[in-house]
Amino acid sequence: MRCFETGALWLMTTLISTFADTFEEIQAECLGNRVQFTLPGSLSLLEVYAVNNTQTVLLTPFLAAQCGYTQKSDPWGNMMVSASLQSCFAEKQGDKEIKVAMKFKLYKLSTLSEKVHEVSKSCSYTMASREILCDTNFMEVSIRNAIPDVKAAPVKQWSIDMPNLKLWRIILFTPEERAFDKETIEQKGYSLYSSPTRLVMRSPYNMAETYARHIEEIDMMVFKSVVLFRERWMMTIVESAAVCPTSGASVEGDTIFWRLPLRITPLVSSEFEILEVHMGVNGRRLTPNEMASHSYNMRLTESHVVVGIPIGAPDGYFKSHTLKDQYHISYTIEPMLELLWREGVDKTKYTVLFPMTTPLTPWPPQIADKTEPDQKMFDVFLGYFLPDVELLSVTIGSELITVPELIFKGIVLQEHSFPNDTKAFSLQIPFSEPHVQIKKVHLDKTTYTLPVVFGFTVLPDHSSFSHSAELETSVTDTVLPKAEGSCHQDHFDMHVAFGSVPSSELKIKLGQTELNDEILQQFEHHLNKTHLTIVVPFLSPVVALESVQLTGIEGRIDVKMYNSMNNWKFNDVSLTCTFLVKLSECFPNGTVTVVLPKLESVQYLPGELSLRDPTCKPYYNEDHFAYFRYNVTSCGTTRKFVEDTMIYENEITSKTDPLPQTSELEPEPEYRFIVSCVYVANATESMIFHAVSHFKEPHADVGKGELSVSLKLSQDMVYKLFYREGDYPLLKFLKQPLYFEVGMDHSRDSKMAVGLENCWATLTKDKESKPRWDLIVDGCPKGPEQTKIRPVIADDRIDIPDHFKRFEVKMLDFTEKDRSSTNDAANTMRRVFIHCDVLICHTENTADGRCYKQCMSPLNPQISSSRVRRSSRLSEEDLRHVSLGPILLI
Repeated sequence: MRCFETGALWLMTTLISTFADTFEEIQAECLGNRVQFTLPGSLSLLEVYAVNNTQTVLLTPFLAAQCGYTQKSDPWGNMMVSASLQSCFAEKQGDKEIKVAMKFKLYKLSTLSEKVHEVSKSCSYTMASREILCDTNFMEVSIRNAIPDVKAAPVKQWSIDMPNLKLWRIILFTPEERAFDKETIEQKGYSLYSSPTRLVMRSPYNMAETYARHIEEIDMMVFKSVVLFRERWMMTIVESAAVCPTSGASVEGDTIFWRLPLRITPLVSSEFEILEVHMGVNGRRLTPNEMASHSYNMRLTESHVVVGIPIGAPDGYFKSHTLKDQYHISYTIEPMLELLWREGVDKTKYTVLFPMTTPLTPWPPQIADKTEPDQKMFDVFLGYFLPDVELLSVTIGSELITVPELIFKGIVLQEHSFPNDTKAFSLQIPFSEPHVQIKKVHLDKTTYTLPVVFGFTVLPDHSSFSHSAELETSVTDTVLPKAEGSCHQDHFDMHVAFGSVPSSELKIKLGQTELNDEILQQFEHHLNKTHLTIVVPFLSPVVALESVQLTGIEGRIDVKMYNSMNNWKFNDVSLTCTFLVKLSECFPNGTVTVVLPKLESVQYLPGELSLRDPTCKPYYNEDHFAYFRYNVTSCGTTRKFVEDTMIYENEITSKTDPLPQTSELEPEPEYRFIVSCVYVANATESMIFHAVSHFKEPHADVGKGELSVSLKLSQDMVYKLFYREGDYPLLKFLKQPLYFEVGMDHSRDSKMAVGLENCWATLTKDKESKPRWDLIVDGCPKGPEQTKIRPVIADDRIDIPDHFKRFEVKMLDFTEKDRSSTNDAANTMRRVFIHCDVLICHTENTADGRCYKQCMSPLNPQISSSRVRRSSRLSEEDLRHVSLGPILLI
């Protein structure tokens, strides 16, 4: 079965439409070898008559196909009646001047009266030697000079009695030969017309004496005949054939492709030449510019002419259908192909009109709920439909209500039309409608539910379909709290909007920890009467860690909310993020450090973890993490060489108590984490020594500019390798010393020096934020057990030691600011930023004491630095501020 339908629509019953007070003009135009009459949709057509000088004949569908007439309509009610210039009732004046006349019986609805309107059209058309027309309901072939003109022959070749050739027999091929006389084939529905200049044969499709052939993968209908003329001792044979396609169209995506063979074997011999190929739509030939403007395309292959038509092109139309109570649409267009070829001296013009309709496509209506609960009314929008769809009724609950009854009941129903020739319906039903179901689903929410069924009909055949929907909306008496969050580099940002619930009644849990004023102080947060914003580091104990990879950690935070007054539970929110944090570090001296947080999904204690050597346990561990520190030459670490690199590998596992041995294989560990370190085997390190003369005169660099300083974190106490900006956030052990360096960038002035005024730690980037933990105060360590100033000496990296200051933070102590806290878990993880106020001074100007200061020795308070005391009052203009972070401490 082919996926397209061809045919003509015949309408012999009254079309319901509005009639104007006067009849609009019926248009007639010549379209090549056809003439077309167009009746606007405002006219209701009752009957069509063919007219010539002697008679007026009512055109039935049977007679129209036999005589070369076609009638069709479009969804807008316009009626097109076309006729072949070789039709039965055309008045011919030679081959070039042809007149076609029609009568239309029209109905005027306003006066309930009928009127017959006659229209004629004369066309000038030069016919080819052979004309073949494949219209939607008939096949036609016209041959010139079919009967020899014996009177034009030399007189000496004929006897005195000239022969009078008469049509004797017609042989039709089925494909077997069957002979008929003229009266018989006309009774069967065929048409035959013979004149001294042309022979015209016409057949409707699918007649008993036509047959199908498969030509170049295209199904085609063949109407082949031989007409015999004779007069006693003379006989003339005239062969004719019409071959028309019945398939060849297909849909690929949003394009229709139509393929027509170039070599139609019943019509052409082995030697023929294609002269012209043209495309048209609705019987009108198109120019190349017109084809391009509508995105049509046509190309020739070795065997076919292929036409591409986008679905939805303006020359076609969409049509509504119903199938199993569902709404479907199709697209219909009538393309045309004209081929002109030459065989010898004779030319053949081949014209095909091929209406095609795409397969039915489901087009379920879409409901948009525009209900605003405050209006106490359902407001729904239902679309989209083609113009041939009408809404008949709406079933509300169990009551079927027609459209007029809806309006009478005060229910608002509107039809909306759109420029793309579609429409939609909007319906407003008040909550007070008796069929509306009201349900209290929660103390703060009321739900209104209404089942509706929309009943539609498709014109003009009045097929019906329906679409059901359940309208539901809730009116919230209380605005519920809402939590949401986002993922960041090293933390969660959680936002809780309280809604209309008083903040004093709303309880919030992060994981299993209920928030209170004391807990909130452990996090960066902002709290007011309407919402809470809190920053949660991803290694906080309230975060559930789901997986650990070499590249990072996947963590989840659960937020639960409830009302403490009535124990209402609000929607829980979970947010999962992946944090790209370096869990292991490989140092040049062969030391490896690994921090492994405890996973929620694996049942083990961090203290049970070990390296390959079971005796290599965590260097330090808590309930929620384990910290390993080992050398690549110990703990079962393996080594292998790959080209010029050495790869050291170990694994951290957790084993459960041994089970009874059921096989020779060892039980697999429940937890496994592979640690790899790669070192360059053949690298050469260069050391540069600078000898500085003590007698060299100091000099100043010439130039202008503002001196800049930076704060860096060294990877170890040697101050050779430093973490870069892309390495943050850094994961560090709480009791692991941190080595900081402050230095001037790009300065060669030996008369300048760097001094540290203050250094401190905060939980946010804001250096003014609270709480704050002091590390260096007024140039001196806050406490020797926590912070230590380290000396700076010249080496291959540092030429001028006065340009740098170094200090070591042995252990960041957060307990002082949190003595009120009784939650130890909250103190086990911090996301901190380090800040320093730095001043730059002149080394020879010791009078104002800006650069150096005496700090009391922790061993002997009487011993102090040899430097003079620095002034204790410095303005903001004197200081430069540097910051670093975040550093994740566990």
